[in-house]
Amino acid sequence: MKKIIIILIILMGMTELWAITGQEIMDKSIDIQETKSAAMDMQMDLVDDKGSISTRRLQILSMQDNAGQNRTIAVFMSPANIKNTRFLTIENSDRNDDQWIYLPSLKKMKRIAASDNNSSFMGSDFTYDDMSDMQADKDSHILLREEVFNGRDCYVVESLPLDPGSASRSKLISWIDKERFVPIKVEFYDKRSKELDRTAVSENITLVNEIWTPLSVTMTTHSTEHKTILVIKQVKYNIPMNPGYFSTNFLKTGRVGQ
Repeated sequence: MKKIIIILIILMGMTELWAITGQEIMDKSIDIQETKSAAMDMQMDLVDDKGSISTRRLQILSMQDNAGQNRTIAVFMSPANIKNTRFLTIENSDRNDDQWIYLPSLKKMKRIAASDNNSSFMGSDFTYDDMSDMQADKDSHILLREEVFNGRDCYVVESLPLDPGSASRSKLISWIDKERFVPIKVEFYDKRSKELDRTAVSENITLVNEIWTPLSVTMTTHSTEHKTILVIKQVKYNIPMNPGYFSTNFLKTGRVGQ
């Protein structure tokens, strides 16, 4: 009997030793969704607390540069009053990402200041900070528990910014699908109040070019009951991409330089 107890204790210790960590979960979640390039046609529905819907269409292109940093350009196609509004993000590993927006009604390009990271992106429930790719090494990640959400077994991970002063929120809590390592729910906590501010829920997760892709993401702002639904109509990964799209020249002119 003593031998059996000793063996059980050893096995329990080995289980703890092999248990996955919050950092490993987030690293894997980001790594498996990484692509060299992507092209998406998307619909953005803004839904107010009365259920009224305002629909927008946009195209998003992204690619990794030679240094492995991501560059993203978003172009609004409709409605007419925001058509050709363009938004550029250039990722930086050692500081906040560079972001600019071009407003055709003003014929003006504006740089997004770090202090505006938590501002609404084009009137939606997404912020400018949300438009940047998450970098796992900018947060500490703790595995809180495991539970089921929308019928999927999940890891629940708390992410705390390593530099709270420059962060746009106090923490994130993510539900990561244990099989596919895709975040299917993320809670965003306000920087000042520390209270739950917004919740994103991903649905219709589909395998596209061997990459699990949420074809629908709903972001809800709890204080206003306003929500934004992003739906991917078409997506292609790892396709040839002209670097000229990811420049302030294209942002201003809508043309790729020769």
